[in-house]
Amino acid sequence: MDELTLILNAAEKRLQFILLQDEILLHAEESEPQKNGTDPLLSHINHACRQLGTHPNRIKKIAATAGPGNFMGIRLTAAIAGAFCRANNGMQASINYMQALAYNYFAKEKEIIHIVTAGTRELVHSQCFQYINGMAQALQEIRLIPFEQLSGIPCEFCCGSGIRTEKVQEILKNHGCALLPSSFDSPSINSLLQCLKTVQWQKEDISPLYLKECDAVQYRRTAGEKSRRKPSGAGTPAQSMNTP
Repeated sequence: MDELTLILNAAEKRLQFILLQDEILLHAEESEPQKNGTDPLLSHINHACRQLGTHPNRIKKIAATAGPGNFMGIRLTAAIAGAFCRANNGMQASINYMQALAYNYFAKEKEIIHIVTAGTRELVHSQCFQYINGMAQALQEIRLIPFEQLSGIPCEFCCGSGIRTEKVQEILKNHGCALLPSSFDSPSINSLLQCLKTVQWQKEDISPLYLKECDAVQYRRTAGEKSRRKPSGAGTPAQSMNTP
């Protein structure tokens, strides 16, 4: 069997991988992410290769969603892509997760679809795409914006995990755009395949796209701020234990 292409996505709710040969779909699989996702994902890829009568060492191109999204999921797929690339002397490429979601809905020519994914408690990831000649083209860079700014962004359609909260639903109630159902919140296999047409292949590792700090960093920052705000007399009892 000839060289294979592997597509990986774990940016949000779904863990997905696709195997291709000469742009022909051989295998596609998706599941719920697991805490120790590396071993299950690799074992599933190995199993799929065996079922196809091939070996993972034939995977020469690996494309993975670079974000924005779940910190651990993005790091997982980037690490696997880098490992395959080095082991098999292959090439790798990053996929814009927001564009993959935009391809979920086949809008008409020049129509704008606004992709909004979950960010923090008060912020969402935002990027608009316009369909030109059948391709979803980004109208601006990905931004991390407050909920309130969503009401001023023109579009015909809006979708993504970031519009599912009651507060965002209330903000968009009078916007006039069509809110797509939650079934559009994860990229379809066809959407990921569509993104493959415009990726840039490279030897260098994929650079994950983070617009917000991961939960661990946020926790350490919050804990540090709390400790700095501790009352000056808080250490007095402990100090007194050293006095006779």
